[in-house]
Parts: sequence; structure tokens; C-alpha cells
Amino acid sequence: SRKHYQKEFLISELFEEDRTAFLVLPAKEYECVRYETLKADKYGYVKVDLNLYSTSPRYALKKVLVKISYNTVEILDEEQQLVVSHSRLYGQYRKSMKWQPYLNLMAKRPTALKYTSFFEQLPTEWKDYFDACNMVEKPAALRLLSIILKDHDFSIITQALVTASEHGHPSVDAIKQVFYQLINGRGIRSEIKPKMPLPELPEATRGLEHYDQLHRGGDA
Repeated sequence: SRKHYQKEFLISELFEEDRTAFLVLPAKEYECVRYETLKADKYGYVKVDLNLYSTSPRYALKKVLVKISYNTVEILDEEQQLVVSHSRLYGQYRKSMKWQPYLNLMAKRPTALKYTSFFEQLPTEWKDYFDACNMVEKPAALRLLSIILKDHDFSIITQALVTASEHGHPSVDAIKQVFYQLINGRGIRSEIKPKMPLPELPEATRGLEHYDQLHRGGDA
């Protein structure tokens, strides 16, 4: 309610003139993105600005739609549904790997796990664990990883594996329990020390070596 310093009209009157010239705002939010159709390599990676982003095993050597923004790279299927989302990498020759699509597939084909490029990229602790797993434990462990890696990286679940392995080969449930103790801040429960002595038990061994001896004609 005061005059403009130069135009000698009330600022409120000048504002009303401006408002009559306003343009209508768009009804939908504008997405500042670009789309590219790219072909994944034999490992399921697509290349964006010299950086690699994982898709899913089923898209190896196939074309996918890639939605690129300043901070994300999203892989879309033929119906434009999200397959996997990555934080965008800056720089060159870097790689972003989302494990979940690969884990879901491997859980259905656990016998092929050791012969995949995915297995070669696992942390050493998990390679050793899977080598010691039987046919029931292996798909269960892969399903656990597929759930955990939705919201967490490999660091905490690997720490849980190492802790759970302190007293031998752990079950999948034991790894899961230690993991949730770690993320919930409860720590690891101390070992119970009974007041009475416990009997000595023979060391349990895992594997099929005793069956291999039978095939070789040795003593079981």
C-alpha cells in the first residue's frame, strides 16, 4: 500500500496488473529426465556415460529403457515398470550393482550359483559359506540376502555371517538373528557359562568326504 519508487503507482495496483498476465501452472510436475533405450551386456549391465549399471539376469543381451535424472538411473521393463533403481554415478568407468534381481533368480537355481559371474563378485566370506552349504541351506541363504539387500548393503549382513560363524557353520536363521541384533543396536548376547561341567562331544564334520572314500574303495 505504498507507491512504487519510480512508477508513482501503488505497488498493490502494479501487482494486480502482473497477476492478470500470469500463465497457468502445469497440472503435473515436470520431470527433468532423459530416456535412452540401451542393450545390456551378457552380464546384464547397461552403460550410461561410461559407467555400468546392473539390470536383471533376464535382460542379459536385451534392450531396456533407462530413465536418467541428475541423481538416479532407473531401469524400466517393456511396460515401463521399474526393474531396479540406482543412485547415479559421476566420473567414469564406475559400476553400480544391485544384487536383489540376481539373488531371486539364483535362489531358484542354487546348483548353478558357483558357476556364475555373480558368485565371483560376492564377498569372500559369503563364497566360503555357500561352499559349505547343503542344498536346503543355499536357496534359503539367497532368499535372506535378497530381502536384506533391499535396504542394506553387504557390510552388516557379512558382519552378521562372521559373528554367527564363530562356533561353526551357522544356520540361515542364526545369521538372520545376529543381523537384526546388529541393526537394532542390541549387540551380541554373551555366551552362557553353565555352573556344572558339560560332557565332551565329538567334533561334527560337514561335507561328503566320507562318501567319496566309499567311491575310492577306502574305509568309511
